[in-house]
Amino acid sequence: MLWNRSAGRPAALVFACLLSSLAAAQPKPDDGKIDLKLFEKAEIDRSKGCSIALWQANRDPDKDKYAIIFAETLTGQNNARQPARIKVGDKVVTMTRVAVGGKMGGYGLYPYQLYKLGEPDAFAVLDLKLGEIEGEAVEIESGALTLTMPGRQQARVAVKGGAGCMTPAAPAPNEAARMFQRYQVRPAQVPRAFLATAEKKYGCSPDVMKSGITGFQMSEESAIWEVPCQRFNIQANAVYALVYLPDPTTNTRFLSFKGPPGRKRSSEPAELMSPSWDAKSRTVTGISLGRGSGDCGVYERHRVNDEGDFVLVEYREKEACDGKIMKPEQFPLVYRGK
Repeated sequence: MLWNRSAGRPAALVFACLLSSLAAAQPKPDDGKIDLKLFEKAEIDRSKGCSIALWQANRDPDKDKYAIIFAETLTGQNNARQPARIKVGDKVVTMTRVAVGGKMGGYGLYPYQLYKLGEPDAFAVLDLKLGEIEGEAVEIESGALTLTMPGRQQARVAVKGGAGCMTPAAPAPNEAARMFQRYQVRPAQVPRAFLATAEKKYGCSPDVMKSGITGFQMSEESAIWEVPCQRFNIQANAVYALVYLPDPTTNTRFLSFKGPPGRKRSSEPAELMSPSWDAKSRTVTGISLGRGSGDCGVYERHRVNDEGDFVLVEYREKEACDGKIMKPEQFPLVYRGK
């Protein structure tokens, strides 16, 4: 069933008729109230991933111990819905969305949504006023959740809510030494235009990029993204971008690496071979081997400055592939920064 205007009746009218018919069909004994409960704050963790939550309209989910009445988790790049949850008495009840009505908003939300509970003839109806998408969030400005269960009085609760995806919180400015935090960038956060640019400009393989982008938080609004680019016989490379998180599509700057004064790097300016990070010191190490035996190549370290650019810290190179094996960090020193 889809609530729409195809039958000549607005979705809101069909929704109202459905509520009336459900209510009329249920007996209402004096003691038949639905014991619809609020979740305790500790029961609903929205600090990771994507989710939708409704809370009682006169409560604050950030301050009140009990506020949220409806929770729905979204997974994967397409924000696939998992069974939604409400609480009846001491039991958590799951339910599945079976019909929608009105104009779709962000995160697949609709003004009118019908959910079916696991038991026969038990339904929940959401009547919502949706806000616009702002960054990665959608505000549910107002609405109601109506729950109908056989043999019980219908329950109706005024709600507010929100939908969105959480990224790691940036530390306070005075914690700069600990601010550079590593996290996994969700595929849904990465614009297609960003991947297309990496492919066109740097020859990055779409399949390699799918292996996952790593982020390093610079501030509440910015991060450096490490993009796996290509795989070769003995090593792989990555490219990097400074990203403005609220608008990564139009506000992104790809970064480059500099070689020692008067010397050209063995790798392309935008790429780093076999990167490894020390997040505590905000430095990344690259090793570019001349051949599989590892008897020649380049070892380089770069530090991220406050502007989000890479500054060369150390550069070592063994040019002769002479069969003498040594660790890359023991290659002859070419340059060391101050």
